[in-house]
Amino acid sequence: YRVEETIGRGLISVDLTYYDIFVIMVSMATWLIISSAMGIPISTTHSIVGAVTGLGAYKYGLQSLNLKSLVRIAAGWILSPLIGVIMAYFMEKFVSMYLKRRVRGLIDRLKVGRFSGLMLLVWTTYTSFFRGANDIANATSFISLMFDPILARTICGIGMAVGVLTLGRRVVRTVGEELVELDPVSALAVQISVASTLSIGTMLGLPLSGSQILVAAIIGIGLARGSWINIQELKHMILTWITTFPGAAILAIAFAYVI
Repeated sequence: YRVEETIGRGLISVDLTYYDIFVIMVSMATWLIISSAMGIPISTTHSIVGAVTGLGAYKYGLQSLNLKSLVRIAAGWILSPLIGVIMAYFMEKFVSMYLKRRVRGLIDRLKVGRFSGLMLLVWTTYTSFFRGANDIANATSFISLMFDPILARTICGIGMAVGVLTLGRRVVRTVGEELVELDPVSALAVQISVASTLSIGTMLGLPLSGSQILVAAIIGIGLARGSWINIQELKHMILTWITTFPGAAILAIAFAYVI
């Protein structure tokens, strides 16, 4: 609810028409589908905020946009990845020190790996809950103005699940295998960092990018371990993140103009 309020009612001061909402949704969906098909983890939040900003500026003028809300959202985009990096970095350092003192031999390492794998499932479920609470709220912030909110959230939740099982596989491979080599222990540190940052931001009503926080946490693990980081892939992701906001805005303007 809080994230929906931030975007749906706090970002633009005018009452949007069904036509406006259609343009925003199509623009956001187009950008997300193209990026997901390419295996690039991008931000749903960046996409919808960009689409709303582009349409609002084009159709109603810059005065229709709530600059205070834009600044607040942008601050969350900057701070949340930094928090993810720092938290994952120190968690990896702490876990490494603990393992060096307590773990002896292969059997102990296998036990730790198994326990970490089970806990990873728990923390991933926790993260997924808040990914839904944040990412789904980005879409339903405007759809709920047109349809029953419960129905809108249910449909978007189903769509999110289908997306993970289809186009999401490429993104999973990119993030999980091509940035930093992870083991169950380091993956658990990543997931705890992401879950903590995303849950607090969501409860504060901030539309955050779970993708950015996740990638930042993985980089934090790589820095803490001094291991190989795929800089080329990271540059590719950052470039896509930077272009998402203006890209979605341009799409919204183009769709509004053509339609």
